[in-house]
Amino acid sequence: MALSRRSFLQAALAAGAFPLLAKGGVGANGKIAIGVIGYGRIAHTMDVPGVQRFSDRCVLTAVCDCDARRAAYGKKVIEERYAKRGIRQTVKAYGDYHELVADPAIDAVLLCLPDHQHALIATYCLLAGKHIFLQKPFAQTIQEGRAVANLATLRNRVVQVGAWQRSIPQFRKVVQLVRNGRLGKIARVEVGLGCDKAGGCRTPEPIPETFDFDAWCGPTDPSVPYNWTRCHNQDLKRIGDRPGWIQLAPYGWGMITNWGAHHLDITSWGLKRDPSSVRGTCAWMDLSGTKLWNVHTTYDLHYDCGGTDVHVCDKFRMGVKFIGENGDWLWCTRGAMKVTPSDPDPKVAPGQLGPIAASRPTLLADLTPSEIVDDALAHGTERFRSTSDHYLNWLEAIAREDPQYTVCDAEGAHRSTAFCSLGHMCMERGRGKQGGTTLAWDAARETTGDAEADKLLTPLVRGQYDLRRAFAGTAYAYEKMIKPLS
Repeated sequence: MALSRRSFLQAALAAGAFPLLAKGGVGANGKIAIGVIGYGRIAHTMDVPGVQRFSDRCVLTAVCDCDARRAAYGKKVIEERYAKRGIRQTVKAYGDYHELVADPAIDAVLLCLPDHQHALIATYCLLAGKHIFLQKPFAQTIQEGRAVANLATLRNRVVQVGAWQRSIPQFRKVVQLVRNGRLGKIARVEVGLGCDKAGGCRTPEPIPETFDFDAWCGPTDPSVPYNWTRCHNQDLKRIGDRPGWIQLAPYGWGMITNWGAHHLDITSWGLKRDPSSVRGTCAWMDLSGTKLWNVHTTYDLHYDCGGTDVHVCDKFRMGVKFIGENGDWLWCTRGAMKVTPSDPDPKVAPGQLGPIAASRPTLLADLTPSEIVDDALAHGTERFRSTSDHYLNWLEAIAREDPQYTVCDAEGAHRSTAFCSLGHMCMERGRGKQGGTTLAWDAARETTGDAEADKLLTPLVRGQYDLRRAFAGTAYAYEKMIKPLS
């Protein structure tokens, strides 16, 4: 069934059967019809309630998960949340995302998936003309991310990425101050991301009858033994818990892309520069006994960004500190707030910094209009005026039919995620080497020049779960999509 649906979708795309949306980017009733693919921790605790609040602008009409229990639960929760507000809404539940994507009544899709599924499913959505909200990190490999960013540009679809710190005041203010010279030339940036801990279990368990484990594995090896700690907790009361895959390659790369997609995104946004190299090392998780999770633990990386040393180290407190050439600094972090149950416990102990701080209080003074020469909150000539809500920003961009209105668009998210992925590649190439290794990075061509390292740029592929198949029969040549647009 899945193959026939995929064949239908590709034939429809080739024939132009999925037109771009009508003026305003909304359905006939004036509201944006939204589907959800993946109903786990992020969908349940953040993304679904994040858009469901705006019932005057959008309506959630469908949910999909390869775990049938989660799809049914998502349908139930969404309908009940609407009912509590006096809204009667029926939500369709799917087990195969191809069916949801093929529904012409759906205008936009929330993609709340494990990292290894991001690029492939985002590609199908964009090819079908859907706007997307794509959870971070943008993609699992750099070439995957490039393909999605290029496709979003060519299809002129609105993409918002879940790097929502761009919509938080302290991060926005620090980035604006840095980009407008408040610290002068930035000598270095100190970035702390926290550490993952060993755990999980390799002991095989029976695959639940309601769970399509093969589909969940997607482009990765499906012969690995199932254990719920590889995927997610089957207890729906624990749906808000941190899933096992987030610290298990090849589904996730660990903190460097998990929290890196937040704090290195802010770093990239503030510097407005790509790295030219990265050097450093890390330690890997303890796999003794039956432990399963296998990503890095401690890490110490240095990126060269146009002469600015971006130092990413587990010894730093979680957050971002921009340091000027004269020693002055600006600092930002989430502060005393906990967004999901798996976030680190908020602590602002004596001697620690709050959500925003500076070496001198006067450095935090607002910019005057004459001081703003590089508006970090604008695309082109128009300033963002309501980016305090990441979801509203996405919905507004769809209504305006303006992909450049999102505060974290596809191209920007791809570049900051590539920043993270380059660190992962450095760690992998440095395995077993004293002091790690160094990788060069040509951001214009998106290559390291190291043949072995460049193998890590390529998309994850298995059978039908292949970007080449997604692009086959469409107007977009895969070989061109995985390279920067000229």
